[in-house]
This record gives sequence, structure tokens and C-alpha cells, in this order.
Amino acid sequence: MINVIFSILTKVKKILNMKQSSDLNNYPPYYWHKLNQFTKLPQSESDIIMLGDSITDEGEWIELLSNINVKNRGISGDTTERVLYRLDPILAGKPKQIFLMLGINDLINTPKSVAQTLESYEKILHEFQEKTPNTEIFIQTVLPVNNKVDIYWQDNNRILNLNTGLRKLATKFNYQYIDLFSHLLDLENQLDTRYTKDGLHLNGEAYLVWKSVIEKYL
Repeated sequence: MINVIFSILTKVKKILNMKQSSDLNNYPPYYWHKLNQFTKLPQSESDIIMLGDSITDEGEWIELLSNINVKNRGISGDTTERVLYRLDPILAGKPKQIFLMLGINDLINTPKSVAQTLESYEKILHEFQEKTPNTEIFIQTVLPVNNKVDIYWQDNNRILNLNTGLRKLATKFNYQYIDLFSHLLDLENQLDTRYTKDGLHLNGEAYLVWKSVIEKYL
């Protein structure tokens, strides 16, 4: 009986490893190029890491925040699982601060539920806690979308539910929760068209709003 159970567990492990390998093979070249570049760059305990997906990736953070210690570690298209995979080189430097914004691609580009996204997100927070416990962590809300112009349609109610879960995680881990969602809304509770052309990604005005919210934490 024990041999049968062991055989089943071995097969399950092989299947999971094959799935993980397959998933990694589906990551786009841009992801691997950026990841490789990040591993070549110097690290310091004074680093302020901006971590996330394309919305972080597209920000010119050193200039926005007027701080040479800021490092952009956003990668376009990133999900919670992709960030989890690439955390070790970032955490090895024991950065001073990490500002995390993540989750919209889990909802748009994968079949994940809000609960599944939060489960994956929590794994990232456990990594922070275990590998760089003295780093200040800032959990930034996922931003709203505008479905009138958004080619990446998403329900803002799902985003709100995700953000509610992120607030609970911030409390659980004793991390700072930063509400950016409400700062970018229009009167119809959509991402204000003043801040976007495609309903998802941000223009310079939006990044200035973002800056105004987080600069007090630096």
C-alpha cells in the first residue's frame, strides 16, 4: 500500500514539474531578457525597488521620484506567478524598500479567480518575510480600468475585490497598504480618460498622481 501511494505521489510530482516547465517555456522573450539584465545589475541595501508588471515597467521612476536609489523591476505582462519565480535575485540584495503593484494580469491574461490571485500573491509576501525581513514593503492597490476604451476588458468590481483582499494581506503581514485605485477614478468609477489611451496603461499625468501618493513614504 505504501509503495502504491509513493508511486502515485511520484507521478503527481512529475506532472507538476512538467507543468511548471511548460509554463516557464511560455514566458515571452521580453521577460527573459529583462530578468537576465536584472541579474547583471548591482544591488545595495539602499535600493528602493518598484516591482510589478507593465504599469510599473513603463514608469521612469528615478526621474519621477528624484532618487537615484530607485530601481525599476517591473516587467510587462507579469503575473503573481512570474514575479514569484524571479524574486530571489531581488531579495538577495536586501533592499531598503519594495513597492509592489501586481495582479491585473492574473485577472486579464489567466483564468485565475480573485481568490487564486490572492493565494499566489500571499506566496510573494511570505518570500519577503522570510528572505528580507527588514525591508519595508508597500502593497499598492491594483488600478482601475476604463471599459469604454479598454481593449483588455476587466470588471472593476473584481479589481475592488482583489484590493480588499490585498488590504487584508497587508494587515496580516504588517505591511503598508497604499490606495492608488481611488486617486485615478472618474465620476463613473472608471479609470479617468485623462490618464490613459487604452483604458489600462498610464500616461505621464497618471504617474505624477502615483508619485504624489507614494513620495511621502520614501
